Amino acid sequence: MNTILEAPNLEARKNYSEVGKVARSFAISIENLTKRYGEITAVDDLSLRVPTGRLFGFLGPNGAGKSTTIGCLTGLIDPSSGTINLLGERFTSDSVDLKRRIGVMPEGLALFDHLYAHEFLAFNARMYGLDEQTVRQRVEELLTVLDLTSSHHKRLAEFSTGMRKKVAFAAAIIHRPEILFLDEPFESIDPAGVAMLKDWLRRFVAGGRTVFMTTHVLETVERLCDDVAIIKAGRIAWRGDVGTLANGGALEYDGQQFTTLEALFLHLVGERYERLEWL
Repeated sequence: MNTILEAPNLEARKNYSEVGKVARSFAISIENLTKRYGEITAVDDLSLRVPTGRLFGFLGPNGAGKSTTIGCLTGLIDPSSGTINLLGERFTSDSVDLKRRIGVMPEGLALFDHLYAHEFLAFNARMYGLDEQTVRQRVEELLTVLDLTSSHHKRLAEFSTGMRKKVAFAAAIIHRPEILFLDEPFESIDPAGVAMLKDWLRRFVAGGRTVFMTTHVLETVERLCDDVAIIKAGRIAWRGDVGTLANGGALEYDGQQFTTLEALFLHLVGERYERLEWL
C-alpha cells in the first residue's frame, strides 16, 4: 500500500507544515450549516473547523445528523443554508475539481452490484483521472491486501457485508485523496481487516491528509482519533482532543471530568436505559 498511503519524507513534511500554517490550516471549515427536511431540522446551525492532518471523529446517537452532515460535506446533499470550505476553497455540490481531491465512503456504500470488484475499483480510479498503468497497479494491490482476490469471480451483489465495506473503502482511497470521509467504516469487517484499516488511516494522516469519520465504536475513537466532536439533535454538544485520555488525563465538560469517551458521550446524550422485567 505504499503507493497509496505512504507518508512523505521529513523534509517534505516540514515544507507541508509551513505551507499549511498559512494557507491550509483547516482542511474542513463549516459555518452555520443547516439542513431541513420539511419541518424536520437534521442539522441545526452547525459550525466546525477541522485542522489539516488530523483524524477527526464525528460522534452522536442515531438520528443526530452525522450522515446528513457528511452528505453536505461531500456534495451528496444540498444544505438549506450555511457555507462549507474544503482545502481552503468554497465547496458546493457543483465543485467538481474539489470532489476529485476527496474520498467518500458513504453510509449506503453506493456500490454497483452488477460489477465485479476489480471493475468497480477501476471505474472509480478512472473517474478520478488515474492513468491505466496506475489503475491496474492499484486495483491489483488493493484487492490483494484486502484479501478479495479469491472472490474475483463473484459480482458485488454476492459479497458479504464486510467484503462490500472493504471494496467501498478501497474505492474511497484509490486516488489518494486529501480528505477522506468515512461513515461507519469498520462495521461488519473482521478484526484483522479492522486492524489493517486503522493502520492505513494512521499513515494517511501522518502524510498530511485528513480523515473525517463517524462511528458508534467509542473505544476505537479513543485509540484512533486526534479530535472528536459529539453532535446531538443537529448541534455540536462537545468538541475536544481525546489524546488526553491516552496520557492518563480526562475529558472536561461543564466543570466535570470524564475518564472515558463513553462516560462523556452518555452524559451528553442521556443514559437511556430501561429495564425489561421479563428478561
